Amino acid sequence: MSEKSLSAPIRKTCDLFRLLAGHVVIGLAPGEIAKGLDVSPSWVSVNLPPLASETGFVEQVPGTNRWRLGPALARIGITTATELNAARQNLDDLSRRYATPL
Repeated sequence: MSEKSLSAPIRKTCDLFRLLAGHVVIGLAPGEIAKGLDVSPSWVSVNLPPLASETGFVEQVPGTNRWRLGPALARIGITTATELNAARQNLDDLSRRYATPL
């Protein structure tokens, strides 16, 4: 897929998720996010609160001004991993059935 196929706001939001990955425990400060994404601090203050309240994909670390990935985004990853594990089990079962000599 060409980078030009995504709009700039969607690309920047995906970059935000990648930036926050690995910072789930303590999160990142708004200035760190702005620097990491090469955006203005106002971009962070305008976009993160509605992204948190409307999607749950990010959240503010309680009692701080720091941000991290939210539970909704983590649930997507967990659901995907669960589905892949179930598919692997089904394939392993099928493989064992076919591997048994007649």
